[in-house]
Amino acid sequence: MAAVPIPIPVANRVPLRPRGPSPTLVKMLKISVNVFFAAIVSLIVVAVIADIIILWVVIKPHFPLFHLNAVDVSSLNTTITNSSTLTATFDVSVYIRNPNPNLGISYDSLEVVGWFNHHRIGSGSISPRWQEPMTEGSVQARFEVAHKVFPSGLVKGIAAQRARGTVDFGVAIVTSIRFWWHGIVRTRIRSFRLECYPLSLVFPPDKNKSSDIGRLLAPSDCYVT
Repeated sequence: MAAVPIPIPVANRVPLRPRGPSPTLVKMLKISVNVFFAAIVSLIVVAVIADIIILWVVIKPHFPLFHLNAVDVSSLNTTITNSSTLTATFDVSVYIRNPNPNLGISYDSLEVVGWFNHHRIGSGSISPRWQEPMTEGSVQARFEVAHKVFPSGLVKGIAAQRARGTVDFGVAIVTSIRFWWHGIVRTRIRSFRLECYPLSLVFPPDKNKSSDIGRLLAPSDCYVT
């Protein structure tokens, strides 16, 4: 006859314990995570050191040089009332030179601002661009204001100078750049502002309305402010 299994009393049964990760595996996972984050921090530190030592100490980058090739202001019209307004179109040509023999420059943003008597009149943006080492070139910006309300003192000042034949407009350049070493190492973004002065735009006499355009007679240098 076959043997009959003897049932184990419920009170004597050993409960099965759920299987979880072993303490050794948990410890190894914690070590791996710590090593991963330590590696990330190390890479960031190395990048900062490379930025400071390789670029700023060894290579010594120079900021690009700017000056104005030309500034034309057309369609200038002033209306002096309780709400004084100004209408004008600005065409600006900016010369840019990269003086660095080993560093390229990327322009993340480039804005040209027109102003008069410390008041901002308008601005135009130039699309992001790349400049190779030891190269130069010109970029153009156009912006306009149409019947824009300004303080009456500003509009009166422009009208008075226009009547004399010369208006002292100003141009500022606001840009954000990065330096690149052989396309491998790059710096953080550097932002700065330049002002181009003195600018005296010469207009034709009032009676000559057919060519009412004010022009910059000679190129002007730009200075970091």
